[in-house]
Amino acid sequence: MGIRGVMSGPNGHGRPERDEQAAAYLARLLVGADEADQRQIAQWTEADPRNAVAFARAEAAWEAAERLRAHPLPLDPIPSLRSRVPRREMVGGLVAAGAVATMAGAAWVYRPRAVLFRTGVGEQRGVTLADGSKVQLNTASAIKVALRKRRREVRLVAGEAHFTVAHDPGRPFVVSAQAAQIQAVGTAFNVRLRPDVVELTVTDGLVSVSTPETDAAKSGPSLIPAGEGAVIGRSVIARSHFDSDGLQRRTDWQRGVIEFDGETLDQVVEEFNRYRAKPIVIDDPALADIRVGGRFELNDSDKFLAAVQSSFPIDVIHDTGGGVLLTPRRGNSS
Repeated sequence: MGIRGVMSGPNGHGRPERDEQAAAYLARLLVGADEADQRQIAQWTEADPRNAVAFARAEAAWEAAERLRAHPLPLDPIPSLRSRVPRREMVGGLVAAGAVATMAGAAWVYRPRAVLFRTGVGEQRGVTLADGSKVQLNTASAIKVALRKRRREVRLVAGEAHFTVAHDPGRPFVVSAQAAQIQAVGTAFNVRLRPDVVELTVTDGLVSVSTPETDAAKSGPSLIPAGEGAVIGRSVIARSHFDSDGLQRRTDWQRGVIEFDGETLDQVVEEFNRYRAKPIVIDDPALADIRVGGRFELNDSDKFLAAVQSSFPIDVIHDTGGGVLLTPRRGNSS
């Protein structure tokens, strides 16, 4: 179904009309345009350079407004705009913003814009993309999404995310994370960025994984089925298999919990620090290799700290700024 424009002719009669039409088209793209809409927008921008400039002006104004936001973007800004802002007000706002935006450049060529979704420290949010795919973002995470005509592209910029991909064989769903390219058609998988590698866990279906260097070294990508995962570096894809408990531990964060089964105290503290504004610090390296087990709530590290203090010869010291120091208990031995 095409777009019902607000102009009286194919190219309009002046800048206000062009700006209003450009804003209407941009608003339609932001809330999800179908292929007919996209073709109509492309034809309009190509029909007259002034149309392309008007659209670029509206785009620049919209992006400038996003950059000026003092707080993180809502996880799903597009549906929230669609549900809370009447279309006429949204278009009017874009026109008003376009009136103060400036643009220097040539004609604009249509391409879908990447949309940023992110979370703060200790925050988790879910988003439904325009194609029906669902993304759950973990703490301090960010993705950029561009749903193109023949390919759905997501870049994991920071943190961790779980993807449940809507089936669409004609448009592969590709997640880029560092050097890794993870592709699925209809499946579910978890991706986490670590300092030097990408950690993949497949919870349903099948995904293919490749990097530029591994592609050059062999004939094709690695196929990872449900119940397996991989640690991905630039030149290696190291696969691993999980039992049901191991698979659940990889995705427990979606249920607000975290479980350990013999990890070192250093590893456990690192996990909890992902969800804390102020870190837990191990004061003595001798404590770092203590093995820890148990199941805890992500947003209640105090219970974990109480368990550590009661189970090991460790004192937990809270500073006035919210940080925590783990230190050997004085005058006590293990």
